[in-house]
Amino acid sequence: MNRKIILFLLALLATISVGLFLMFKIAGSTAAHDDTGSAETPSADAGADTPQKETSADAGKDDQAGKPDEPVQPTPPAGGGDTVTTPDDAAGHQGTGDGEPTPTPDGADTSDEVVIPTPADKPRSKEHGAALNLGEALKMDLWSEALDLLASQGLIKPEAQATLRDWMSRNRYASQEEVGDLRRTDGSKLTRYRFRSEGGQEDALVDVVTTADGRTFIDAVRVVPSADSAQLPPKSDALLTSECFVKALRAGQMSAALKMVEGSEISYATVAGICMIFEEDNYRLRTKLPIRGTFENETNAGYLVYLTTEKSPKPANIGLELVRTEGGWRVKNVSLDTLLSEYENTASAEGCRYFPIVKNPKGGDSLALFFAFNEATLTPRSMRQLQIVADLLKQSQGTLKISGHTDDVGSQAYNLQLSRKRAEAVKAALVSFGVKAEQIDTEGLGKSQPRRMYRAGDSVEEIDYIRGENRRAEIYLDFE
Repeated sequence: MNRKIILFLLALLATISVGLFLMFKIAGSTAAHDDTGSAETPSADAGADTPQKETSADAGKDDQAGKPDEPVQPTPPAGGGDTVTTPDDAAGHQGTGDGEPTPTPDGADTSDEVVIPTPADKPRSKEHGAALNLGEALKMDLWSEALDLLASQGLIKPEAQATLRDWMSRNRYASQEEVGDLRRTDGSKLTRYRFRSEGGQEDALVDVVTTADGRTFIDAVRVVPSADSAQLPPKSDALLTSECFVKALRAGQMSAALKMVEGSEISYATVAGICMIFEEDNYRLRTKLPIRGTFENETNAGYLVYLTTEKSPKPANIGLELVRTEGGWRVKNVSLDTLLSEYENTASAEGCRYFPIVKNPKGGDSLALFFAFNEATLTPRSMRQLQIVADLLKQSQGTLKISGHTDDVGSQAYNLQLSRKRAEAVKAALVSFGVKAEQIDTEGLGKSQPRRMYRAGDSVEEIDYIRGENRRAEIYLDFE
């Protein structure tokens, strides 16, 4: 009996010993884990408690409690908008012309600080989108930082950025308008925009280039006088010369337009005639890319200038041929076929419409003013046209000859007298506009030199129209 009790006590003691050993071992393992995996970093201040940084695994546990199947949503960027929206970003294109992004000055990262607003207008092309985006950047109070942002993304070249900074230091951006474009020999496309300032005297010409591999960026910026001046800056390229030439014609500034002409292929009559057509129908450059390049090389260039008027929705155009000179590009020839055709097809408040530019029997062109049947009185249209001629004559010491003409109705003697009255009426109007009388010679030719002849079988309407073209006075500008 005693032996059984002793064996029982020995077994109980062994069991208790094993249990205590296992308990102390587990406790020691837990303490070691707390010392290595959950140790807190001491605070810089003695005795201060430093909260542990929440790990990515723990982030959002409170917000997502009870929602184990829902992913944690990313926090939107500060400012509540996109960092930057540019045409090249949307298309996946970045980089300057050589493919290397331009670093931001001083290494500053402005991507989280500046947000360029999305343009209100819908871009018609990548180039248009780049110009609109630049305009939004220049409207900002932080326009300088916005330029840095575009530069850091390779969307504007350093030289262009520097020129814009200089322009903005004196001006405030107001608006922009399209000038024209040109496909270049290297496969790239240049599109130009004119940036206007608020009440300023100078504009910025912004050239946007898209390379053959599809990258779009601001390539160059040039500061020029305001477009309202129609003056040609020195060393102008072919596109700028084309724009200034047409703007001078639209403004009736013949003397300014003639300074942009090279050679003798463009007569004074041609320039004056274009001014007359522009003035009468109020032609203006169309909004969308008014000037389109057809070709350009080192010595010659060709451009088409598109014009619109309220009288006709169909655009007319004039062709310009330019040549490079020591002073820059100049206009060598002008093609007016489509402009004159559209001009003839539109109605006139003063009756039938006739071309103001006619061929002179002596060679070259003359200006033609038209009269009503058996009349020697100038119409309001003719008086406006003569103002253009007078402005040119007052700046010249040359002379001009005015010849009067009639239709074939009536006797030779009567028509001779009527033709002289018509020539004298034109001279009197020019003198009233300030032209010296000694600069003007007149003659009456009656019905001896008709512009057009009708044929047997022509309708009454056709005969009347042809006779209307013959009732005229021609101005031959033979001065230099």
